[in-house]
Amino acid sequence: MTFFLSCTITQVCCGSNTERKEALSATRTEEVSKEDPSSKIVDTSKQKYSYSEMMDDLKALEKYYPECIKCSDGGKTSQGRVIPIVLFGNPDAKHYVMIQASIHAREYMSTMIVMSMVEHYAKSYEAGEYKGNKIKDLFQDVCLLILPMVNPDGVEIAQRGEAGAVTSDVKEWVRQTVASGTPYDQIKSNASGVDLNRNFKNGFGKDRKKKDTKGFSHYPGPKPYSEIESRLLLSISELHDYTCFLNYHTSGNLVYYGCKNAPAAVNKKALDLSRIIKRHTAYPLYGPSTSPECGSWADEVEVLYKRPSATIELGSKNPVPLAEYDGLYKKNLWIWADLANAILQGQL
Repeated sequence: MTFFLSCTITQVCCGSNTERKEALSATRTEEVSKEDPSSKIVDTSKQKYSYSEMMDDLKALEKYYPECIKCSDGGKTSQGRVIPIVLFGNPDAKHYVMIQASIHAREYMSTMIVMSMVEHYAKSYEAGEYKGNKIKDLFQDVCLLILPMVNPDGVEIAQRGEAGAVTSDVKEWVRQTVASGTPYDQIKSNASGVDLNRNFKNGFGKDRKKKDTKGFSHYPGPKPYSEIESRLLLSISELHDYTCFLNYHTSGNLVYYGCKNAPAAVNKKALDLSRIIKRHTAYPLYGPSTSPECGSWADEVEVLYKRPSATIELGSKNPVPLAEYDGLYKKNLWIWADLANAILQGQL
């Protein structure tokens, strides 16, 4: 059964980008068609693809591609930002895949890649094909549930420093972090100084780089699921029996799959999933022997739900340079279609 946390995305940011998207919405019907490959909603011309741009883009994408895109509000962070949820495909599909990006603040290139892919698939939905299969047919029985930016507070801070924080205590924390020698663009944590990808139950506190106090990375928090963002991921993961999970991170140009304490059958499926990714990217694969449980989201779902998970690490460094965007986009573009095809063929 399909369940939405709310009906629509709440627009919580405004500014020049909002005005730009409103102007686009007012004229788009007359100026461009959905089939026009030159028309583009997601702006990939600059490195810092922002939270407000993403929210504006999701509104536009949902408006112009309602047959395949449905957006909802997953709740608000401690700084008051909405975490959006996107469904691509048929909400009544038999199979679901859960995709998340930017759980780490400085890794926002993953959001740009995911959002660009959403737009491409939306444009291709009616007439596009992959390996002789219509895109629409592939996603009638496979629905993608996508969280394009799990950690919007962290992303805003990693992009804008103190100006990206809303409350005075978080502003002060950012100032102290920078003063201690860590540039704000290297922050991975959320606004509470918690590394969200260490805040889950399986392997909580076992990370070899664990820190005992809040900071820019590797502090797992006081207990598993202490953070709003982590609890949201759990609540969404309970909505469907997902076939698999995809996690977009930066950097390294590689794929992690499996977990040492996951069932062997799950690790085998995770390898199958990762081989699909490798067909497109040629990224090296790192399996369970190199992935001890450490409180990450990938570890959590493989043990909690016994479903395969793969983590795609994009780019050469953090933040990923804009010059790498085109190559990353092209390598990753058809993974979702290939994955849907594999699921329908019973290969996952």
